[in-house]
Amino acid sequence: MKKILILPFGILLALASCMKKKDIANPADYAVFLKDGILDQPKQQAGREINFWQQRLQKDTGSYVNMLQLASAYLQSFKLSGDIAALKKGDSLLKGSSARLKDSDPEILFAISQTAITQHQFHNAAFYNAAAEKAEGDRFINRLLDFDAGMETGNYKDAVLQLASLSDKSSFDYLIRKAKLEDHNGNLDGAIELMEQAFDKVKDKKRSLYCWTLSNLGDMYGHAGQIEKAYNSYLKVLQKDSSYLYALKGIAWIAYAHDNNTKEAKKIIQFLLSQTKMPDLWLTLAEMEEWEGNTAKSESYSRQFLQEVVQPGYGDMYNKYLIHLYTEQLKDYDKALALAKKEVSNRPTPETYDWLAWVYYNKGEKEKAYAIVSTHVYGQTFEPNAMLHTGFIFAANQQEGKAREILEECLDSFFELGPVTTKKIKEKLASL
Repeated sequence: MKKILILPFGILLALASCMKKKDIANPADYAVFLKDGILDQPKQQAGREINFWQQRLQKDTGSYVNMLQLASAYLQSFKLSGDIAALKKGDSLLKGSSARLKDSDPEILFAISQTAITQHQFHNAAFYNAAAEKAEGDRFINRLLDFDAGMETGNYKDAVLQLASLSDKSSFDYLIRKAKLEDHNGNLDGAIELMEQAFDKVKDKKRSLYCWTLSNLGDMYGHAGQIEKAYNSYLKVLQKDSSYLYALKGIAWIAYAHDNNTKEAKKIIQFLLSQTKMPDLWLTLAEMEEWEGNTAKSESYSRQFLQEVVQPGYGDMYNKYLIHLYTEQLKDYDKALALAKKEVSNRPTPETYDWLAWVYYNKGEKEKAYAIVSTHVYGQTFEPNAMLHTGFIFAANQQEGKAREILEECLDSFFELGPVTTKKIKEKLASL
């Protein structure tokens, strides 16, 4: 019989202290960016641009140039404020200016295609990109946007062909898309290496490209478990542009998912909500309250999210989150199923099929869920939420061995999934 070693309580405390993860998010690093009015100057500038070009357009209502400039000002306002009305106005003005030219200007058509992607109107994006090709637009841009639309609609073969057809495989535009493809294929290390190469190309150039690339790189570092690298990336973004609030969102997630400092994380999220409109932030708050056991607050924040995104202007932009909310919290399976079927119809990707399977699983139709994930999800995506759903569905269909293997792999993505979901995975593994 093995002798059990009993350590003194003080030594146990010391060991526990040593094993505790080192906190990464330090309020002293980013307090300067948590100041009311941090967006005032860029918002005022965007407002002045809107007023100027509105006045010009009123004097010359037939000027497509004025319409384009006003569209650009509204789209910049949307980036700063998150106001969906600004995005819709910008999109409408782009289409109006294109119509004035009988849809003959490929540059405008490319811009419309990109705003369509922002609004999750992926088939519209492909349509306008095709129109730009007919108008003899830049073939390089055309192939880039074909890749973007293909990746979103599940047309991966065509997306790969479009990317392979590009001659300059060292360009920034190529590298960021190749990184997306590698990430999709489960090669996160390769994706990071490509994104680092892309950042090297723009780090001394335009501020917007610097911030966009480094914030995306920060996300990738986080997914790879390189949390300190992610944190430093977000800080560098804010130091370059204090109005780039997406980086603060990343820091809030680090405070919550890594440091377990929900108080600090909630403070950052509340600040973001005071400065801009990002509806999904309400769900982040809801999760943090759920983690702390504050059910009433969690449900209140979820309702706030729902109240915002069901407004007509958002269209399909937040369907992913709505399906999750209707399925797991509100138990409104009819609404969840209708949205999931719509998403699969619009873009049949492994992720959208996963959403559909998850609704069926929660409805109790486990065999139907299993048929979907077996055919369309398993082995076709490395997205952590899709994998954990697959694990649960396999477990419900007498595939405990595969389920355990999948769920144990999901634990490697604890940071990306967050504490609430990680806890559910551990509980499920314990029951197998």
